Amino acid sequence: MLSIRLVGAPADVADAVLTLRETFSVTAIKGLCPSAPKQSSVRVYVEVDASA
Repeated sequence: MLSIRLVGAPADVADAVLTLRETFSVTAIKGLCPSAPKQSSVRVYVEVDASA
């Protein structure tokens, strides 16, 4: 199991999640929340099964 933190603009984070789903078996997506107060970036944690 591998946990990856993605931080960036909402559209960029969404694109990164889609790319990870094409490459790895995504087991969970957690924590979609603002990255910091008064910033337009978001933070999400993606868990993947990288054993394959």
